[in-house]
Amino acid sequence: MDPKKPLSTLIAIFTFTHSFPAFSDQISLKNGDSLQGTLTSQTDTFVLWQSDNFGELQIPKDQVVSISSAPETKELIPGLNKKDTFKGSVGLSGSYLGGNEERDDLELDIGFSFEKGDATHSANINYETLGENGESTINDYGIDYGIDWLISDSWFWGNNFFYGADDKRQIDQSISVGTDVGYQFWKNETGKLSTAVGLTWINDELFSSVKDNRLTWAWSGDYEKLLMKKISLSYSHQLNVSIKDSENTQLNADIGVIIPVTDKLDTKITWDWSFDNQPEEGNETIDRKVRFGINYTL
Repeated sequence: MDPKKPLSTLIAIFTFTHSFPAFSDQISLKNGDSLQGTLTSQTDTFVLWQSDNFGELQIPKDQVVSISSAPETKELIPGLNKKDTFKGSVGLSGSYLGGNEERDDLELDIGFSFEKGDATHSANINYETLGENGESTINDYGIDYGIDWLISDSWFWGNNFFYGADDKRQIDQSISVGTDVGYQFWKNETGKLSTAVGLTWINDELFSSVKDNRLTWAWSGDYEKLLMKKISLSYSHQLNVSIKDSENTQLNADIGVIIPVTDKLDTKITWDWSFDNQPEEGNETIDRKVRFGINYTL
């Protein structure tokens, strides 16, 4: 037996096993590069990657196409190893209204969001406890629920439901159901920006017993930005235009500033503006509201 043959065999096996990183994961980047290594952790914006050749790397998530391991590919970023998250808040605010009525209100807001996989659930309850001249009101409240599904890295499909009443606009009961397709420009710990377009069916029952049913085009936007590492600026709007009558249009928009007090407590100042170019007879087309509130994060 040739003694050189077993030695050659061992060398060949060693070379083969060290030449192919079969047991390492691989991260693929948008610039075409691929790196062998292991995913160690991740944040909302970065992936921490232990590279076989370059050590630990901090890679922006928006530059990652996929992370794969033999024999199958893991979820694409940003859904990779996404943990379930729950956020909730309770807020109490005082507000001044101008437009159809001039009055001071006290409002209670309860909201939560729950992210599980590619789906995000959200719900909010708003109730105004004081009415005109300090009298209690039972006709100014809103309950809404929405669910968004992530279609790709940036696109999502959303559905929402709303039930409420608005005594300022003489609406005894309002129900709406909508669906839309949206685009998330960015979402991280410093802010977010998204927009969505879709259809919303609205059924308003007025104090006068008149019913206003309509199918509308809907366009919404949502923006939030952290300033100076503490103060947050927010903006959102919802536009609804009747498909049958473009003159039947409503627009709601609000701008807010959030100032933290503690890790769980913050103050919020918002300016709400609503426009209805076909209001109930005797109502103005524009309502304005300024709110000063305190929010507690669960």
